[in-house]
Amino acid sequence: MKLTVLASGSKGNASLLEFNDKKYLIDCGITYRQLKLRLEKQGKTMEGLSGVFITHEHRDHTSGLRVLLNHHQVPIYLSEGTFKGLDKRYTGPIDESFIHFLREEEIYDFKDFTLIPFNTYHDAIEPMGFKFIEANKSFVYMTDTGYFPLRKYDLIKNATAYMVESNYEAEMLLESERPWLLKRRILDDQGHLSNEDSANMMTEIVGENTKFIILAHLSEDCNMPMVAKDTYEVCFKAKSFLLDQYQLIIAKQHISLDEIII
Repeated sequence: MKLTVLASGSKGNASLLEFNDKKYLIDCGITYRQLKLRLEKQGKTMEGLSGVFITHEHRDHTSGLRVLLNHHQVPIYLSEGTFKGLDKRYTGPIDESFIHFLREEEIYDFKDFTLIPFNTYHDAIEPMGFKFIEANKSFVYMTDTGYFPLRKYDLIKNATAYMVESNYEAEMLLESERPWLLKRRILDDQGHLSNEDSANMMTEIVGENTKFIILAHLSEDCNMPMVAKDTYEVCFKAKSFLLDQYQLIIAKQHISLDEIII
């Protein structure tokens, strides 16, 4: 299983996940041109794309779908609620024979891997995160969630790799010039995870198999990579964890990350 994070943040999200000769996009919130350019920088192409997983309908996760689907007639995997919420300005008309609805916590066999989707908590219609399993390795992709319930921790515990939201630093958000209604939306249980909330959650979820923690969807205005990393170090130390035993990676908005072999 190989992961290439192409973009992560409020201006667009997209990642490429590869299993043997199969390629899948997770979200498509940047232009087709940018998808190709960022993949080329990593020595990859869009040729042979096998499908697209969509977490939710917001523009920063779907704005590139219309042009992508003009070039690649591939299956789209998403919740029924997300499909109903798609903005046709960004998707164009979609042949519904390519649409595959996912249901929470059902197990899907893709031959090369197993998928378990799960609900996240965001101001979207039916947002989802994904757990991908290949042999004895697993990858959990969870962004855009205001919290994640303790009762569901077992579902995503002890994965090999996590791509998890660490959106804002609370004081930076509260002191920002953003409108109060926007601040409340972000702080809400249907908003986004702060650095501290993200780190404290991860101390309860990582296990002996965990190798990678990728921090995603960092706010460009209300967060900084070093602030997020420092918060993780403080929270992990408080729980008697050594953050150094994991490879902590910060996903970027405008630059693709090097391939991660999970």
